[in-house]
Amino acid sequence: MASPRKAQASRQHLLKALADLVTPTGWALVFFVAVSLILAATLRWVEALACALAGVVALVLAAMRVAWKPPHLVSIRVPNERIVAGQTAVGELVVRNERARPVRAGIIELPIGTGTGEFVVPPLGAHATWDEMFLISSRHRGLISVGPARSVRSDALGLLRRVRSWDEPVVLHVHPRTVRVPFDATGFQLDVEGVSTGKLSSSDVSFHALRDYEPGDDRRAVHWQSTARLGKLIVRQYEETHRSHHVIVLDTSRDAWDHDSFETAVSVAGSLGLANLRESRPVSVTTTDEWLPSSVAMRLLDSLSEISHRSFGDLALRVREAVAQRPGVSALTLIVGPETTDSDAAHLARLAPIDVPVSIIRIGVNKARARRNLGRGVLLDCATLDDLPRIIVAGGLA
Repeated sequence: MASPRKAQASRQHLLKALADLVTPTGWALVFFVAVSLILAATLRWVEALACALAGVVALVLAAMRVAWKPPHLVSIRVPNERIVAGQTAVGELVVRNERARPVRAGIIELPIGTGTGEFVVPPLGAHATWDEMFLISSRHRGLISVGPARSVRSDALGLLRRVRSWDEPVVLHVHPRTVRVPFDATGFQLDVEGVSTGKLSSSDVSFHALRDYEPGDDRRAVHWQSTARLGKLIVRQYEETHRSHHVIVLDTSRDAWDHDSFETAVSVAGSLGLANLRESRPVSVTTTDEWLPSSVAMRLLDSLSEISHRSFGDLALRVREAVAQRPGVSALTLIVGPETTDSDAAHLARLAPIDVPVSIIRIGVNKARARRNLGRGVLLDCATLDDLPRIIVAGGLA
């Protein structure tokens, strides 16, 4: 004996299936039939009874039309699942008649983003195949879900419809638009050994000077030619070096942005990240509340296509966390909104270690290209994405 919970679940499933089967037009006819029967029973109207019978006949014929499941096997294919905002992707819809006899024309529905495309499939012979190309336009960065495709069987009056879904949806990543940024203008030295920090060390690869031996110095650093000439131990002094590591912080607090400026900010972050990756230099990209995968260009662009500006987030706190979690940072870039003032930018620049150059790029659709020295860093105003290369070449990231 089925439990009450299972019986209730079965009833809910049946009601949902019935609700999906009957269209709004069908429910209107059911209501019309019910009203007609009530009028015929209470007022003895023969005309009302005739209308009710006609409605019942229409529902029965519609039920006979949709009693069998749709005969079409449907698959979708999107060859390129990653495009740039503004581009158009091409998809293919393939429909096959699974029966061993000809079938009449049918309808295939294909959800694309927030809309739905409708394809009319012509009559197909036994096991015949029909294919159709379709276009997916992408004005903005984001994710577009394509599918699952639905084959629909319906009656002529549109009272009932039986839907059969196929395949899993295909997720199309729409990457932000980026521009090529000259890497040699981003403040990094391109030597093989790394970037000199200015800190002295007893052992490294960047030679600085010779000095007298002190207890505790590594004997391997002794410069024997100078020792023999001067008659006392002389050791080599080095400068510490490390690999360039660019940390990019994108402010994603909701109050800092309007739609257009935020899209520009995401594109700027992507452009700077790709400039480092093209030169095989480590780069870390973070929003106000999470790190983005940035070891591979495609993963970085995929993650940038998904982010949005949120309601909460403390940029100053995130800058402190980013510097603490990436101790090898050699350059820090902050991408902030148009409402950030010069004093706010100066405060953010002081959050980085004193030996780390800071660049703050302020995005704003109404701001002219400008460069301001903050003492501990530089503030750059960027009106549009196309201005970014000129700003970097003219003002330079710190």
